[in-house]
Amino acid sequence: MVMLSSALLLATVCGRRMYPEGRIVGGEKSSFGKWPWQISLRQWRTSTYLHKCGAALLNENWAITAAHCVDNVPPSDLLLRLGEHDLSTESEPYLHQERRVQIVASHPQFDPRTFEYDLALLRFYEPVTFQPNILPVCVPHTDENFVGRTAYVTGWGRLYEDGPLPSILQEVSVPVINNSVCESMYRSAGYIEHIPHIFICAGWRRGGFDSCEGDSGGPMVIQREDKRFLLAGVISWGIGCAEPNQPGVYTRISEFRDWINQILQF
Repeated sequence: MVMLSSALLLATVCGRRMYPEGRIVGGEKSSFGKWPWQISLRQWRTSTYLHKCGAALLNENWAITAAHCVDNVPPSDLLLRLGEHDLSTESEPYLHQERRVQIVASHPQFDPRTFEYDLALLRFYEPVTFQPNILPVCVPHTDENFVGRTAYVTGWGRLYEDGPLPSILQEVSVPVINNSVCESMYRSAGYIEHIPHIFICAGWRRGGFDSCEGDSGGPMVIQREDKRFLLAGVISWGIGCAEPNQPGVYTRISEFRDWINQILQF
C-alpha cells in the first residue's frame, strides 16, 4: 500500500464537494455539506461559546481566519465547530466536530487600524477527521487576480445591518473587482479608502449582496476549472452591509501563500 505524503493527500482532497448538491446579505440558505471547509469560530462568553466569526479548514490541523477575530483573545477562549450547517438542530446527516485551539498565529504585520495583513492561522489540539461535511479548501499556488470571476462567500453573519443572525449557513455570489475600481466605488460613496494589493474586493455596484457582521474571517472561494474550490480571500472589512458602491474587502490569500505554508510546517 502506498502512503501518500500529507501534502499530496491534501492536494487530492482539497476544495472538493463530496455531498450531492441540494455576514451574508441578499444571499440564500446553503444546502448541507455544500461548503465543507466552513467553520464557526466561537468565543467563550460568561457561560458558553458563542459564534463570533467564520474560518476555513486548511488541513487536518489548521484553520484560517481574520486576525481581527482573534486579536487579544487567548486561545483557551476559542472553539472551532467544523461541519456545521444549521446551528439550531443536532439531527444532520453527519455530525459536526469541535476542536479547541492550541496556537493562534496572527500575521506579525496585522494593523488593527487599517486591517492590513488581517490573517491568522489556528492550530487544533487534535487533528480533525475528514468526512463529507468536513473537508479542506485549496490554497492558491499562483497570484491570479480573479477580476471578473464569481466568488462565493459563506457565513452565519447578520442577514442585514443590525439584523438577526441566521441559524442556517448562508451563501452569496459576488463578482471580484479590480482594487482601483473598488477604491473609486468607495470614493463615490463618500469614503477615501486605500486598498492595496494585499486586499481583494468583491461586490456589486448596486449593493444588495455582501458579507456582514459575524461573517468576518470566513472564506471567499472561487471555483477552478477542475470544479474544485480555491480560497481567494478571507472576509476582512466593509462599511455597512451590502450598501451601493461599498463592496466587501477581503485579505488576498495568494499574497500570503508563502507565510501560510511556513506556519503550516509546525
